[in-house]
Amino acid sequence: MFTSFVPLIGAVALAPMIAAFHRRVTPRLAAHILTATLLLVALAALPSVWIVGLGFVGHLPFIGHLLGWCASAVGLDEPISPLVGVPAVATTVLGSVRMAQVLASYRRMCASRWSPVEVTPEHVPVAYTLPGSAGRVVVSTGLVSMLAGNELDVVLAHERAHGVHRHDRMVLVARLSQAALPVLRPLSDRLLFTLERWADEEAVTAAGGDRRFVARTIAKVALQVSVPVSALAIAGLGVPARVDALLRPPVVYRSSVLLRTIWLAIAVTAVMASYQLHHLAAFVSALCPG
Repeated sequence: MFTSFVPLIGAVALAPMIAAFHRRVTPRLAAHILTATLLLVALAALPSVWIVGLGFVGHLPFIGHLLGWCASAVGLDEPISPLVGVPAVATTVLGSVRMAQVLASYRRMCASRWSPVEVTPEHVPVAYTLPGSAGRVVVSTGLVSMLAGNELDVVLAHERAHGVHRHDRMVLVARLSQAALPVLRPLSDRLLFTLERWADEEAVTAAGGDRRFVARTIAKVALQVSVPVSALAIAGLGVPARVDALLRPPVVYRSSVLLRTIWLAIAVTAVMASYQLHHLAAFVSALCPG
């Protein structure tokens, strides 16, 4: 059974390394690195959890005879301890339900009809970007009335950055990974934070490089704005840390050695994650022998 966890061990080693170094590169680059890491960790971990859960159920006294062939197909011929098997089964079942809920929520919120900015008649300040190819920005009349013209420009530049760069796809990766494996929440939150930092830097560019003004605007908006679930918003995750980052000089990437090390670690994890494919292939062959 140990070989089933080899990819998972590699992924567990990769995650803290990426978490430690991602702030030393630009938010744009960090977002891509974190997205790749989440995908690989999920690819390495989920098959391991599924296989162990399948092996556990396949050796249960009353129903094991119905699924015993499944356990043999993935190479788990020995009974698995309930201490490992029960959590694996629970994670598989609950994770599948949560992933379905995330996908349903994403599809409900997707905007396919393009419009420059949608202004809703709400007194509560609101600003967010809907997921989908349209990248529709939604603001409320309450927000428009509380901001000066140049402050509103900062908010719109931030929200448009989410749509232009399709951050919703990365958010979906983060939400699905966290739904499937709750232990990935810290890494998922880092990706969501980094996406907001990326949009903040785009707003700085739109504001002519005035980092202090953008920081003040974000702090002002964050105190008032409400954010719907699954939306990308200027008042999103980690506002104090984002404001602090804006009050500092921008990150300038200089270390090619660091970048090569990160991508090499990701590549090695990808190779180990692909190891699980032969287990899944064996299962499919047993399921569909014809």
